[in-house]
Amino acid sequence: MNDETRIVKRRGEPLPECDDGDTTVYVEHENTGANDHPPASANPGLIPSAAAGFTADATVVKPAAHVKSTPKPQDAVEFEPSAAGSGAVTKTVIKGRFELDKLLGVGGMGAVYKALDRRKLEASDSEPYVAIKLLNDDFQQHPDAFISLQREARKSQTLAHPNIVTVYDFDREDDRVFMTMEFLEGSPLDKLLREHADVGLEFDQACSVLHDISQALIYAHSHQIVHSDFKPGNIFVTRKKGAKVFDFGIARAVSEGSVASSAGEKTLFDAGTLGALTPAYASYEMLKGGEPAPSDDVYALACVAYELFSGRHPFGKQPADRAAERKLKPARIRSLSRRQWRALESALAIHREDRTPTVDKFVQKFFGNNTWKWVFGSVIAALVVAAGAGYTYLEKENVQEQKRVKVELEQKLEQELLQSRIADKREAIDRLVALSALTPAWEEDLEIELQEYSELNPSDESYLDTTQQQVYELFVAAATGQLNLGNLDQAEDMLTRGAGWHSETGEAEAIKSQLADERQALRQRLEAERLAAEREAALKRQRELAEQRRQAALEEQRKIDAVLDDMEQALRCSFNMNIAGGVGGQLERLAALDSAKAQKIRPVLGEEMAGCFSRLADRNPVRTEPLLNEARALLPAQAVLTDFKLDFCGHLQPGSGGRGDRYSCADHLAGGGEAPVMVVVKGDSNKPLVVGKYEISNGDYRHFCESTGQCDDLSSLGPDNMPLNNISLAQAQAYIDWLSEQTGHQYRLPTEREWFAAASAGGQGEVADRNCYLKYGGIEKGAELVAVSSGGGNSFGLVNPVGNVQEWAYGADGSLLAVGGSREDAMSRCLATTKRFHDGQADLVTGFRVARDLRR
Repeated sequence: MNDETRIVKRRGEPLPECDDGDTTVYVEHENTGANDHPPASANPGLIPSAAAGFTADATVVKPAAHVKSTPKPQDAVEFEPSAAGSGAVTKTVIKGRFELDKLLGVGGMGAVYKALDRRKLEASDSEPYVAIKLLNDDFQQHPDAFISLQREARKSQTLAHPNIVTVYDFDREDDRVFMTMEFLEGSPLDKLLREHADVGLEFDQACSVLHDISQALIYAHSHQIVHSDFKPGNIFVTRKKGAKVFDFGIARAVSEGSVASSAGEKTLFDAGTLGALTPAYASYEMLKGGEPAPSDDVYALACVAYELFSGRHPFGKQPADRAAERKLKPARIRSLSRRQWRALESALAIHREDRTPTVDKFVQKFFGNNTWKWVFGSVIAALVVAAGAGYTYLEKENVQEQKRVKVELEQKLEQELLQSRIADKREAIDRLVALSALTPAWEEDLEIELQEYSELNPSDESYLDTTQQQVYELFVAAATGQLNLGNLDQAEDMLTRGAGWHSETGEAEAIKSQLADERQALRQRLEAERLAAEREAALKRQRELAEQRRQAALEEQRKIDAVLDDMEQALRCSFNMNIAGGVGGQLERLAALDSAKAQKIRPVLGEEMAGCFSRLADRNPVRTEPLLNEARALLPAQAVLTDFKLDFCGHLQPGSGGRGDRYSCADHLAGGGEAPVMVVVKGDSNKPLVVGKYEISNGDYRHFCESTGQCDDLSSLGPDNMPLNNISLAQAQAYIDWLSEQTGHQYRLPTEREWFAAASAGGQGEVADRNCYLKYGGIEKGAELVAVSSGGGNSFGLVNPVGNVQEWAYGADGSLLAVGGSREDAMSRCLATTKRFHDGQADLVTGFRVARDLRR
């Protein structure tokens, strides 16, 4: 302590020495009157959220049901070069007053700027700068956020305390919501703690900061306000003014049951529903959505205190509910005395019922009730000097004197606290009166403050009456101003509201009389003007109606023409046609303009799209199918689309199947999946024919059985890739009928001549590796059936048309034949010309492949 410091007794709360003794040292600076705080940092900072948003202390905004959770901050204000291109910067100005100078920080609620207040500059204010916080979209888009935050900011304006940042105003400009506050230099506490991680601040500095922020919370709680988001990022350690707490703009008024609400005021919307809290510092009850109480701030204060002295969070930044689940306990801080540690440990209790209930009690336990002890020690010393009796005499009288002095001091302290609260309340009232806002919310706040003052100091009727008269005179003056401006309704409203504050005076009666005369003259003038205006308006209206009808007809036709032009563009035939959004969207627009015309054009659209689909199907029916489905959904009553049949083989040239898989096709089954793979061949008399690329397999038949339930026993079927055999002609026909029903194409067994043209590829020889019986030297074939896809295909793409299983076909006279030979036929007799009559009964060497006509 330097030479400029003296030991004195300060009015109000003392600044305690943070040792474990029972002596309280009261410190006051001569000349400055400021607390003896060491400088926090050489770099200037700012109060709200200057460093928030980048650490684990960041406020978490939990999305409500009607709130957008991924928000882009609306406070991201850019400074753009001027149009002149000279490199000069055009400053962003809010409300024509606040000129943003530089961005200081971004936090969970928004961004903070240093701003020049042009009004202060005009008034030659020595401190023309303010801090301005632009709130982000989470608060802007909440339905009641502006109302709630404005009310909470208004309450913060009444928190006149040296350890609470002063909030000047809360306002909006268009979609930009902002708060203005005092501008301070120093560092936010979270920055200081990061610089002193794992060690904490100097012991005396930690005590000083803890004392300042505790007094701020005690004062706020006495005004029925719980901070609800207390954390290092909301504490600012200034260079000259000690530690200050901010962001009371989002604090919540304490509900009934914790601290009494102010004068029955009912908050229409609780800012807490925005979900603004910081998990690492939120109490267990806050995390569970409980009602706010001063004990919530006790828990947060204790977490901050633990970090001040240790440089670490008591639970490693774990939220209280998780700390409870894991049964975490804070480690003892060795630099604290037993009494101080017990006080801190009690304040860190997870559950509210175990926790120190108020900040006031925590301060008493941590620092000790040193105030009355210091005074009591002074009294005892005086008695010793006066009496010259020494310690022996005092020892005899000590107990009784201690009791008397303690009672006197408690009474004195209680009276000082009451007087302090009365003085604070008068200061808040005077500030509101000086504000002269004259809004309903201003009146409501003033009524609440006066009611609370009356309860604190009921005998001071003179102050109450004087204040009410001042308010009345403000309304009368405002009424006079409105009357001079010709605003009669506003003037009358001011008089009516003023009468609610004080009995009327002669000046008010004169204004009322003048109002009545002005209203009578105004009524007469307005009546004459009304009659003349009605006559002129009638004529003008007739002309306007005629012109409107003509313009409406022209505009209607212009819109219809525009829709038809857009529809024609959307109907351009391609695989990229946008039917639902393009054609459908234009059809909806047309229906909104002219429903009859929209109905008439639907058949035209159906014909146009059907023609387009025919052309597209010739190129790629698979890509055409989704367009057809969209068109049917858009125009369900158009038969030209309903009856449109896609042939998934229609784009293939006859005889092209041997070129590869791209030249094969498969119809779609209505129940899902695809029909057997087909190729297009040159059939009888070179007529195009769609025929199975492979013999019908066990897998094809199994799909039929599982879909229809017509097969008694599927266990007899072999592997899915093997050719189907050992079934009767009746069973084969049932499968073919089902295939026709599912695809919409008429499948059948091929005729003998169709089968021969396809199997011989128009007269070519059989493939050499066909599965017919052969045993020569070390070569043996035909011993068993092979998979339907085994072996090479002919030039038309058919695989295994000769050998493997013989295949059913109908002769020219309608007789059933088995053609192509089987694995049991010798290679020399296993030819495309091999055929034999068949009775249609099941056997192990007979199967079939399907065919259908090509739809053109």
